[in-house]
Amino acid sequence: MKLVIRTVVFQFCCVLMFGLIYLYFENHFVRDPAFTINHKKNPELIDCLFLSITIQAGVGFSDLYPITNIAKIILILQQFIMISTNVFLLYIFTL
Repeated sequence: MKLVIRTVVFQFCCVLMFGLIYLYFENHFVRDPAFTINHKKNPELIDCLFLSITIQAGVGFSDLYPITNIAKIILILQQFIMISTNVFLLYIFTL
């Protein structure tokens, strides 16, 4: 049970860390104008956290899109961490 709690805490830490990283690199992302109400160009903290949680959950749907290679690499890194963690959990629970 401790392993599961540690994994959940790790997932939440990843969401928060990558959300703050996306906010730091906000100029490397662009909003989809079809999904924004206030038509602001730069993402806010809630947008970055939303992107991070959808990537970490494996959904991948958001109104932010990477426009530079740096942003794409950061997204790939988060997806790799998410996939690795999920594979590890599946392995532990199937023992």
